[in-house]
Amino acid sequence: MSELEAILSASLLMLIMIDPSDKILLVSFLREDFNIEDIRALILRANLIGFVLLASFAVAGQIILQDVFHIDINALRVAGGFVLFKIGLDALESGGMFTLKRERDILALAAVPVAMPLIAGPAAITAVITLTAEQGYVVSLTATAIAIALVALSMFVALYMMKSVNKTALSITIRIIGLFIMAIGAQMMVEGVVGIYLLMTSSA
Repeated sequence: MSELEAILSASLLMLIMIDPSDKILLVSFLREDFNIEDIRALILRANLIGFVLLASFAVAGQIILQDVFHIDINALRVAGGFVLFKIGLDALESGGMFTLKRERDILALAAVPVAMPLIAGPAAITAVITLTAEQGYVVSLTATAIAIALVALSMFVALYMMKSVNKTALSITIRIIGLFIMAIGAQMMVEGVVGIYLLMTSSA
């Protein structure tokens, strides 16, 4: 696989992990209470914070895991896969991945809960650390930047071009994405278990 193909594949993975459909639904809720200028500022701030958080995990996540906590990447795959499976199952059952409290200061929502955990959530953090371990910093950071840019773009499209959002269609989309996330989580758990088994047999 060429580096370009690796970046495109990783970008698609990160996009699924962040899930733009959920953010479009968020924008539709915000439009009921806030003006466009405030929502635009939230979109820019939240995605910038989300990128910084994910980039930080991409650069330092593996170092923290292995050098500080001495956790093997395969253990992260198992734990992260379980988290992904649970997130996907919740999305599949409920048709949503977030609950939004009413907040009069819209920019207070930018960091929490929009940037984290809606953008830089457990699924995206696990994915970006795993990508760095498997394919390196360039692929991981580039894929994260592309995914964040596409998420921000989808939110702006929802803000400026969609007067009303079909919440039923979005709910169905979120459920479908939840199914994919469950499958990715299951695959990560299998790969982690196999990796741990091979590591134990090779050191025996």
